[in-house]
Amino acid sequence: MWDLEEQLNPFPGLRAFEPDEDHLFFGREVQIDELLSRLRRTRFLSVVGTSGSGKSSLIRSGLIPSLYSGFMAKAGSSWRVAVMRPGGDPIGNLAAALNQPQVLGGDAELADMTRALLETTLHRSARGLVAAVRQARLDEGENLLILADQFEELFRFKQNSRIKDSKDSALAFVKLLLEAAQQDDVPIYVVLTMRSDFIGHCTEFPGLAEATNDGQYLVPRMTREERKAAIVGPVAVGGAEIAPRLVLRLLNDVGDDPDQLPILQHALMRTWDYWQHHHSDGEAIDLRHYEATGTMQEALSLHAEEAFRELESAAEQRIAELMFRGLTDTGSDARGVRRPLPLGEICELTGAGSAAVVKVIERFRAPGRSFLMPPAGVPLNDESVIDISHESLMRTWRRLIEWVDEEARAAQIYLQLSKAAALYQEGKAGLFRDPELQIALNWKDKNEPTEVWAQRYDVAFERAMLFLKYSEKERELEIAEKERRRQRELQMARRMMLAVVAVAVVVLFFGMYALQQKVKADEAATEAVLAQVEAEQQRDEAQRQKLEAEKQRQLAERERVEAERQRERAEEETRRAEGERLRDE
Repeated sequence: MWDLEEQLNPFPGLRAFEPDEDHLFFGREVQIDELLSRLRRTRFLSVVGTSGSGKSSLIRSGLIPSLYSGFMAKAGSSWRVAVMRPGGDPIGNLAAALNQPQVLGGDAELADMTRALLETTLHRSARGLVAAVRQARLDEGENLLILADQFEELFRFKQNSRIKDSKDSALAFVKLLLEAAQQDDVPIYVVLTMRSDFIGHCTEFPGLAEATNDGQYLVPRMTREERKAAIVGPVAVGGAEIAPRLVLRLLNDVGDDPDQLPILQHALMRTWDYWQHHHSDGEAIDLRHYEATGTMQEALSLHAEEAFRELESAAEQRIAELMFRGLTDTGSDARGVRRPLPLGEICELTGAGSAAVVKVIERFRAPGRSFLMPPAGVPLNDESVIDISHESLMRTWRRLIEWVDEEARAAQIYLQLSKAAALYQEGKAGLFRDPELQIALNWKDKNEPTEVWAQRYDVAFERAMLFLKYSEKERELEIAEKERRRQRELQMARRMMLAVVAVAVVVLFFGMYALQQKVKADEAATEAVLAQVEAEQQRDEAQRQKLEAEKQRQLAERERVEAERQRERAEEETRRAEGERLRDE
């Protein structure tokens, strides 16, 4: 049975391995040896690879521990390592990295002054880095390694027209690194990591393309055996066992895509956590633990969504949305590039206080969650640089994908608005009209843009908002004018209607009068017809009665004639009888 309390999770998740985690870093031994060989030869090493190929981990947990161990021949094992990222102030960030106590810094009470002096020295000339190291008076046999991680940030910085002298500052920063690596007075070594899809930008800096070609190391794809070592090795160090069928499933799920490596590390971290709390005695890490986390396909998105849903209010969720939108840049790469921001700037961007923002950050960098950097336990202040631990979060967490899409649409509308405002100011275009105006107003209502947010895309925020305000006012005036015209037309229509009604009433009156007269005439005609009919009926009745009387008369005449005939017959009979009687006598 394993002791859970002693089994710390050996997988870092999305973040890169750190130098003190080299005992957990497996599968890169061949590459580490090659890096040592190239760095010894060139002093300027550019480690290039796709996003998720493990560049940062290879240097931090592979090369640097090897240097500390003295594996680079003739250089010794005494190293001072300055780790920095160009960000939004390359030379300033280099000065801050050099100012660390374990590098060139000294007394903590003098840290601010020392950093200012270092930055001044760096700005002084192309050999400013050499001068700063010389002034530090390193001990005999000590070496300085400058690690410029995420070097592609320099290209975005150079193209940022909103930062004064960004191009000159970027060029000066590259010259500092090249001069330091090319001289032999002090032992300075330079290593930079860069996404391979940005390598073409090196041609924008004199000498950088040549130095990159001479010291380039393209991180190779891990073989299946190396990936297996990266899975099995940390589990063994952690004191556990992993079922062979789960190893096979993981190797098949990760495939040959190097972008899946950080997602694999995160899935393993989640699987380990689940196994620790749900395994039976003696049970190895197995398929049921892996599938319970959602596998590589869903584990990262579900984990991030879990952290989001733990936020206690809609206000905290809104802070999280604005923060992650601010930490993601899709301007230079549709897949997304990290945009680290100081905590103070995130507070301005979200409109929230430092305590509220830190509370949200802690949800996403809690132990077992490595979505944000610095890692859990590192104190935060307004100068602390907050960053997404890896780009894979941008491509996997569904909610963040939606946020980034919304941010891109909001930025596009704002840039269109700002461009229209500039043209209007120059007299080359008019105010916004519908539908563009309504789209811009909807954007404003939904996103509630601030000047801090707008500075990321175009500094003329006030001009753009005034342009939008004037456009809306102009539309309101047009609507008011249309309403006045409508009212006038309505009044005219009402007057016309009254006139029409009046005419209609008169016409109706005369019509009714004529109708009444017609009705009377019709009634008189009807009565005449009825009288005529009645007269004809009476005439017919009289005629009938006349005919009946004539019939009766004729009948009486026939009866009289018949009676006369009978009388005559009776008289004839009487005479005949009298004659016979007379004859008989």
